[in-house]
Amino acid sequence: MLEGDIFGKTFDRNTTERIYQLKRDLLEMKRAVAPLVDMCNRLIRTDMTLIPDDVRAYFPDVYDHVIWINEMIDTLRELLTTALEANLSLISVSQNEAMKRLAGWAAIFAVPTMIAGVSGHELQVHAGARMVAGLPAGDGDHARRLRVSLLPLQALRLALSVLSVGRGGGSRR
Repeated sequence: MLEGDIFGKTFDRNTTERIYQLKRDLLEMKRAVAPLVDMCNRLIRTDMTLIPDDVRAYFPDVYDHVIWINEMIDTLRELLTTALEANLSLISVSQNEAMKRLAGWAAIFAVPTMIAGVSGHELQVHAGARMVAGLPAGDGDHARRLRVSLLPLQALRLALSVLSVGRGGGSRR
């Protein structure tokens, strides 16, 4: 059933395609039924001598059925539109959850990647080279970039030392 496919645990492209196909089928049916409403109304209202009175007695019932079918088609089209919106909303929610997981993993790997990027530099130690955070630094620009890239680690070290002092884990006098 379509409702089970929409609200199932996995989302399938075929469900969306089925909804669109059903909407197209209803549109074709609407094109066929809509002119019948006017036609049946004329047959009831006009006086034609070619149609016998015993047959003419059935025209109001046919007219009622045509109107009912026309209204049912409109109702089904609205239901399919709502089903399509629900399907697309659930797909969007599922994609957002996947993106949250990916962003979480990216955040987890960001710090080791930064450390590997900083410590993985092939720096040559020249005579008179300056040292920044225990690593050789070339010119002033490179030293400045290295200092900025190490700021988060220095802040983390400071925060951990403050926490350990607050818990009684600091140095004793």
